[in-house]
Amino acid sequence: MGIFATLYTGVSGLKVNELQIATVGNNITNANTEFYTRQRVVQTTSGYYTTSGGVQVGTGTTAESIIRIHDELSYTKLKDATTQLEYTEYMATVLHEIAERFPDLETTGILNNLENYYTAWNDFASNPNEDATKVALANAAQTLTESINQAYNDMKAIQTRVDDEIKSTVEEINSIAEQIAAINKQIYSSEVLPTDHANELRDQRDQLELQLSKLVDAVASKTEISRDSSQDYTITEPGQQYNLSICGYSIVDGVNYHPLTLEYNDITGSYSIYYQTRDEKVRDLTEKISGGQLGAQLDLRGRSYSSTREKYDDGIIQGYLDALDTFAKTLINETNNIYASSAQHTMASDYMTGLKSDTTLMNYDKTIQAGTFDIVIYDEAGNEQVRKTITVTLKTTMEDIVSQITSNTDDNGDNNSLNDVDDYLQSVAFSYDYKTDSGFFQMVAKNGFKVAIEDNGTNFSGAFSIGGFFSGTDASTISVKSSLLSDPSTIRASVNGVDSGNDMANAIIQLQYTKINFYNEDGTIDYLTTEEYYRKLTGQIASDGENNDILNETYTTLYNSVYSEYLSITGVNTSEELTALIQYQSSYAAASKIITTVDEMLDTLLGLK
Repeated sequence: MGIFATLYTGVSGLKVNELQIATVGNNITNANTEFYTRQRVVQTTSGYYTTSGGVQVGTGTTAESIIRIHDELSYTKLKDATTQLEYTEYMATVLHEIAERFPDLETTGILNNLENYYTAWNDFASNPNEDATKVALANAAQTLTESINQAYNDMKAIQTRVDDEIKSTVEEINSIAEQIAAINKQIYSSEVLPTDHANELRDQRDQLELQLSKLVDAVASKTEISRDSSQDYTITEPGQQYNLSICGYSIVDGVNYHPLTLEYNDITGSYSIYYQTRDEKVRDLTEKISGGQLGAQLDLRGRSYSSTREKYDDGIIQGYLDALDTFAKTLINETNNIYASSAQHTMASDYMTGLKSDTTLMNYDKTIQAGTFDIVIYDEAGNEQVRKTITVTLKTTMEDIVSQITSNTDDNGDNNSLNDVDDYLQSVAFSYDYKTDSGFFQMVAKNGFKVAIEDNGTNFSGAFSIGGFFSGTDASTISVKSSLLSDPSTIRASVNGVDSGNDMANAIIQLQYTKINFYNEDGTIDYLTTEEYYRKLTGQIASDGENNDILNETYTTLYNSVYSEYLSITGVNTSEELTALIQYQSSYAAASKIITTVDEMLDTLLGLK
């Protein structure tokens, strides 16, 4: 080996250590750079040659490549933990907001208004002839219904906002996927040789993948993952093959990008998520997507929309809306059932959308039950004249109801055909308006008489608000009858229609203590008081929030642990880097010493010459 070869050995040491120092310096300066992965120079020998005497002599060192210290396993664990954490974080934000809408403190909230409403009935029962108590009752009832309307509208607004955020989330997912495809193209063009490593580009792609994991549970398939244990840590780095999928459908395939598509339904006012495959088949992913913010948004809003019910069959918020509807519907039915037992000259229903004369009642409204109710006739003095029992079966329609009421039957059982229910009624009719697609039922008693409906469990008068106190069918439409609000003096307290009585008002007061059937949307029935059912709803809201908070704490702990593990491998430790800097500085000085020594040797040789 010649003296100049020895000089080259020293020069190779200088060059490699210069690169080592530059790499360590880059690590130190990027210690606080978000998602920077520390790098190391892969240093190897330059080979050797064999002397004539058979001795192998090294020819110096060389830098093979610069790699990043990356472990795909810990990175995948970080993405999974991020997906779980973001799901519960988003859930917590929305559930806490909903809980704040149902504080139900002692002086505010629906429960307080419900208590004031029953108190107003009690005051009215004590003074049934005073207009002031009637006005107070109308006002208390209106306050209650408006608070229910407001609670429903607030929750519906949250559901609508979540739906709007679904659109934004999907658009962000598509944007990230498009960026990843573009970076893949740059990576492929940069990594021509096996020793080429596009470290910064791979960092950028990893950062985008982590951002995506916050939004949805996506799987990045990276084949040809290489393993290297030569560094401080075992490194697993993916090769160039890349596929990113959601629910098994590829949104990034190498440099190709396949977006998710959104479809807005004008009828439902909501978005659905689709994917078009290469054979142009469209797949609905709305019910399949999970994890991250998008999974939480879909679980909150609902995934499966029922065109018949015109609402979602699932969804946490939808569940709350359904429960509030059930609460309002049951309050309407039970109050109206009792109020309809108070005799009046004319009994009319609300306009009922979609109800035709041949529509089966139990199919139209699931709160309608098989059983009977009585049509009762009173004279002006409040004396009962006659009653007729009407039967409701699975097949009963409004046409059947009218037919039963108007049929010429011997209701008094005295063989007198002139003193039965139909003889005291001026008209009984059901009409259907094709233009508005709504039905209307009405009974009018003859002069000097009044008519009432005593329900025996069918909910007929309550469901259709026939001569009722409340109008509406759910939490969004519940209201006090407009005729009663405009003239509270017409509010009645007695069963027989005589002003001095209060038996009907007392029955409504007792309603607050009575367990009744609440027919839930899922087909189950709760047998509770009105207060108990409402507390069940608010308790469910609070419980869902608390359970999610517990889960969120668990996932936060998991995330912190996984993130610490990830940083211990990929993050920059300035103390460790400074130690390496000193090491490479010493190596650089040693290499310089080789060159100085060779220089002195050359001077000696030239002097001898």
